[in-house]
Amino acid sequence: MITLQADNRILISNTKYTYLTINYVSGVSTVNISNTEFFSVDDFILIGEIGHSDAEIFRILSINSTSGDISLGDSLGALTATIHAHSESSKVALLPYNEIKFFWTAATGTITDEDPVFDTSNPLSVDWEELDPVSYYSTFTDTTHITGFGWFEYRNSVTTDVSQESNPIPYGGFSLNTVATVFSDFESLLNVRELKIVTLTEKFAWLNEALAVLKNKLNLSNAEYTVSAPQTLTIIAGTKEYLLPADFCDLVEITNGLTSPTSTGLNIPFMPVSKALSYGGNPQGGWSNGYFGGYLFGLNSVYYYLRGRYIGFVPTPTIGATYYYTYRAKATRLTSLSDYIDLPDNAFYSLKDFMMYRAKLKFNDPSASTYYQAFSDDISIYIQSAVKRNANLDSWDISPETNT
Repeated sequence: MITLQADNRILISNTKYTYLTINYVSGVSTVNISNTEFFSVDDFILIGEIGHSDAEIFRILSINSTSGDISLGDSLGALTATIHAHSESSKVALLPYNEIKFFWTAATGTITDEDPVFDTSNPLSVDWEELDPVSYYSTFTDTTHITGFGWFEYRNSVTTDVSQESNPIPYGGFSLNTVATVFSDFESLLNVRELKIVTLTEKFAWLNEALAVLKNKLNLSNAEYTVSAPQTLTIIAGTKEYLLPADFCDLVEITNGLTSPTSTGLNIPFMPVSKALSYGGNPQGGWSNGYFGGYLFGLNSVYYYLRGRYIGFVPTPTIGATYYYTYRAKATRLTSLSDYIDLPDNAFYSLKDFMMYRAKLKFNDPSASTYYQAFSDDISIYIQSAVKRNANLDSWDISPETNT
């Protein structure tokens, strides 16, 4: 049996909300809220917080924008009443979806290289299920399949709008170097109260911050790790600058390859942008060399310069061409529980320490510095063990430049 799980807190992580203005006992079908402009008739709302024992979901049947009163109904539109008491200032949040359904797709490869595609033709349940607001998670136990991937979608039963499908949930379990595993390790260090306070949005933000810090540190000693595959750059006559990829950090090499990234081509030399903007080389002239601002340039050569995320060429190209380049990428942003964290030496184990540091700061816990120190100590170990990749063998000979 495989139990699939959906974290319902994501539904209200970025939604609009207001508050109750009065203390209410149970059994009321009309409540007063501080601001009605966020809501419309037939919207679903959540009173309270998902996962709390007094949380309730209602459909708005009517709104009095003058008094701030709203009447409460069930998902079918019938007038209903609250089951729990709700205090003044209880949160009232817009809920975009009130139902959930789980799905399954077969695996066609291995867990590590699988790229599953969502398919609605294999629902695990016949009907859409209403969300249970007193639980953090909606779950479904699949007793039929033991391999493949699980998915889920949310739906609004009134508008029939359906959410984007979830990330795939591998039945074989998430690999060690995935976001889901790091989150699990992080959550195991929190108590029940702390788990209720930390949101999914915060977990992703802290993880991505930790990843950025770690990659920037490791790149000091192992810059080759994030070098891209050869990229194609199509040069257009009369166009001087071209946009580089969003994750561009540093250019490694650019060549005027003849027919492919692997064909023999000449490296295009670099020119500082301060010199490139006033460079006056003549593309039709001879191959004589000249000095320009202290730099030695061939007057007939093509040079590249970097300006932010743009790469430019001087002189401005007069004919079309194809160049090939490689670059070092910035730290990747993780957005999915199934995203792989690509780090050398299993460095992903230390990410939870940085997340704990951020969490303890939120809790005003003085132990925050302990977790940051643990994260820093791990980085020091990774830097010391990182290997600078080159093609040269170690030698005990005297370096040539020491001879005079």
